[in-house]
Amino acid sequence: MAHHITSLVDRVNAILATHGFLSKWPSNRVALTTFAAAVLGLAAPVAYRDYRSYLALGPGGPPYNVIGWLFVKLFVNPFRREVFSTDIYDRKVLQGETVEFLKDLPKRNGERPTMGSFAVPHRQVNQIPSQEVKNKLEEKYQAFLVRNSHLVDRVPSILERHTDAAHVSKNIPLTSAAEDMHREICHLHGTSDYSVHVTLAPADCKRVIESGWGQRFTLAGSSLFKYLGLASGPKIPFEYMLIYAPRSDEEIEVVMQIIKASVGYMTDSTDLK
Repeated sequence: MAHHITSLVDRVNAILATHGFLSKWPSNRVALTTFAAAVLGLAAPVAYRDYRSYLALGPGGPPYNVIGWLFVKLFVNPFRREVFSTDIYDRKVLQGETVEFLKDLPKRNGERPTMGSFAVPHRQVNQIPSQEVKNKLEEKYQAFLVRNSHLVDRVPSILERHTDAAHVSKNIPLTSAAEDMHREICHLHGTSDYSVHVTLAPADCKRVIESGWGQRFTLAGSSLFKYLGLASGPKIPFEYMLIYAPRSDEEIEVVMQIIKASVGYMTDSTDLK
């Protein structure tokens, strides 16, 4: 411990000397150095715990290391938005976007899961399904994509670097939503919590939020990509949703119903199997 404190003090001294503080106020050298070292010493454990909580979310879009953590913390989190209001969807429906694919959606039982404190990876930190439920969801999801290969291609996700995604097939015309998302329809977070990201029709987004099955992506509708100079990146619409991981066989069926609705909306098709 003494070695770490000494190193910390030496580091603070070097920083202060670089900026000329010690030459300007030599009488305050000890007090200033000790104070700065104490601040850094107190902050380090907090930062380390925050970094560990970032890693606990599992691999996602940003780098899965300290660089990714700092990037998200400093440059991405400030763009987070509110995730439960449905006014935006009411306005879009009134403006003529009346298509819907989720006619009946049961109320989800219990509280919503707690979400991680980072905008990305966008993950829940509790209510994680059992391995049995994970396996069943994965099996049903992959089988659904195979049955609907006339509408979707399974390709690496452009948003999640560690998983595949369902993309609108190159054989069919793009809807405006699919064009904004560079063809990406949905992806399953199979390396972590088994939640799902989907893009839904406005009316279906409202239904999902109000019935408790999901929430809007924290960066949906933000200008993040423009701010970062990534104009060629996908335009994340307000209809980009996170669907909570299923906890039972019954909830798997509901999640698959929502995934099916996403494919229908993004491909403008009712020819789903």
